[in-house]
Amino acid sequence: MPIARILAIGDELVLGRTVDSNSTALARMLGDLGFTVDQVRQVGDGEAGICAALRALAADAAVVVCTGGLGPTADDRTRHALAAAMGVSLEESATAWRVIRKAWARLRPGVTVPDINRQQALVPVGGSWLANDRGTAPGLLAHIGSCQVACLPGVPHEMLAMAQRLARRLPRLVPGLIRPVVAEVWFSGIGESTAQERIADLFSERDPQVGITVSEAGHITLRVVGRGPVVRRRARELAARLTGHVLPAPGLAASLVAELARRGQIMTAAESCTCGQVAAQLGAVPGASAVWQAGIIAYHDAVKRRLLGVPAALLRRHGAVSCEVVAAMAAGARSLARADVAVATSGIAGPGGGTATKPVGLVWLACATRSGVVTREVRIRGERERIQRRAAAAALQLVWDVLHGRVAANNAAH
Repeated sequence: MPIARILAIGDELVLGRTVDSNSTALARMLGDLGFTVDQVRQVGDGEAGICAALRALAADAAVVVCTGGLGPTADDRTRHALAAAMGVSLEESATAWRVIRKAWARLRPGVTVPDINRQQALVPVGGSWLANDRGTAPGLLAHIGSCQVACLPGVPHEMLAMAQRLARRLPRLVPGLIRPVVAEVWFSGIGESTAQERIADLFSERDPQVGITVSEAGHITLRVVGRGPVVRRRARELAARLTGHVLPAPGLAASLVAELARRGQIMTAAESCTCGQVAAQLGAVPGASAVWQAGIIAYHDAVKRRLLGVPAALLRRHGAVSCEVVAAMAAGARSLARADVAVATSGIAGPGGGTATKPVGLVWLACATRSGVVTREVRIRGERERIQRRAAAAALQLVWDVLHGRVAANNAAH
């Protein structure tokens, strides 16, 4: 498998101010095309550093894809660094400049293109520019020795659209590229260690390659890569070892949407500590409108009383973070939304607010159906953002377990 490498450019990346999501997307794309991605590197905005990184990465690779540094400002130095790495000069592409002006007219009607943007039309001699239909910065395609180098903008939605078009060209640029067969098995409800005990003998580095990835969204993915028949057989073997925990779609949210749609049921949520993250995960799934009509963020106790009908006495006696209150929230939400299924969350996300009996990271969950209410206590470690994210995932897991009869209604008093 030919080698591909990724270079993410920007001071904001090496300083930890921006998360490099571009490299993750590119690594997946290149791997699916049949490349071995053996390096992902970050470098700041300095021209000398970018030039040195490009030369090093291109030394024995078939393809290098870099992102960032293609804007019009003084710290956008990728095109200059690429030309230096190639040992050539830059020249203005009249076609690229015309396309930039048209993009400005479309995106900023009535605004004159600043002269500084002319540098975005500069292309290394021997290279070419790549169309950008989402913004004003063209990409670049050139080569350092026998290595193809593609430079894409750092803005994620622009980069992703251009990367998809680049993916269609790479098989022509890299002869002999063979796209592997990829299969994924998603599961939840058991941890990575428990799963490892069941499938340890099915892991392999090649023929096929089997890897495991844990998601903060509450599921675990097994990825199988290799030749078609071998991949499909191994995926079936993995799924068989994990019977009862395999998900039908990539993650809990997508699986819940599919399952509820199959049943013709409507779901709602009443969220306190998760602040809408349950709704956001479900709403991000295409087709969610078939099963999701409304959600409630009941952060303050007054909202829990007024909208969800949680009795004031219950809040005084047990506190908002309790089995009893979260059960009442779920039942109230189900009634209010006229839904078949309702999930509720209430917890202490921190960093303050915890006590000896109710520490930071304590979260109560509830799921209400026609059969009654099921509650579950979870303890989550980490910062506020992680607690909220993991609590939302745990809420979806509870709904999944209830729908599949893994837990019985305990009808917590409310």
